[in-house]
Amino acid sequence: MLLNSFTGNRNIKESLLTAINTNRLAHGLLLAGEKGLGVNHFAHLLAADIIGADSIDAITAGKNPLVQIIRGEGASGMIRVDKIRRINDNVNFSSISGEKRVVIIENCENFNANSANALLKNLEEPKNDTTYILTTNNPRAILATIRSRCAVFTLGAPSKQEVVAYFAKKGSDMATMDSLMAIYGENIGKIANALGSEKRYGILQNAVAVFNMIQAGDTYGIAKTCYIYNRAKDDFRLFLGDLRDICHRNLSPKSIAAINVIQKYTEILATNVNLNLAMENFAVEISR
Repeated sequence: MLLNSFTGNRNIKESLLTAINTNRLAHGLLLAGEKGLGVNHFAHLLAADIIGADSIDAITAGKNPLVQIIRGEGASGMIRVDKIRRINDNVNFSSISGEKRVVIIENCENFNANSANALLKNLEEPKNDTTYILTTNNPRAILATIRSRCAVFTLGAPSKQEVVAYFAKKGSDMATMDSLMAIYGENIGKIANALGSEKRYGILQNAVAVFNMIQAGDTYGIAKTCYIYNRAKDDFRLFLGDLRDICHRNLSPKSIAAINVIQKYTEILATNVNLNLAMENFAVEISR
């Protein structure tokens, strides 16, 4: 079973695979987990095992006719009601040959009221051949009406030993990996992103530098570093996420205050904001 290739969360994997093998899998599943822990990848592996596929390649590419993947659109990632209605139209017709089918809805915290209501009927009256797998990095944002109709599985980080073994098999530089674990903990996805991209690693290094500037109250240095991203809002968003992780791993009154400022500006970035002005204000507020 492909799900066994996922690192960590042994009990959850065993529970789900037993349910598949005994035909007792719930028709609605909610997979929750911190960003970087691979909830969407887990969902693709689970879908492959449900339909009996030997690879997730076609599923991930959206080319397996037995698995539909729904994602949000635009900067907000909102899941539009018309996408859910198209799913409803498709699953109302059973497969002629009786194959199992799966609908994966990624980041389902991005439902609006209309799209959530459009999905509820199928969760309330599921067809026997269809399993809905919903994923989220923010389970508290999921509507109670949806959560109550799903079996909820919360993925945790793997153990340190599992993370070390995972990257050792890939031939990763273990000294660098250890330094990344000091920031990201056992979050495989975040570590892998930093190891796999010089640009991504550079963003992290800038966040480390700014963390030290916060301790020194260096407003100018913070503003100068942030200005690197004045034309790259997505990179600045990654920078803020790294800075938040560093603050969490080095808690102090100043770090806690910084986390609150980071959260404020993460929310501001989701709006139509003047990025340069936001960066200037961010540098002033976080260095206080």
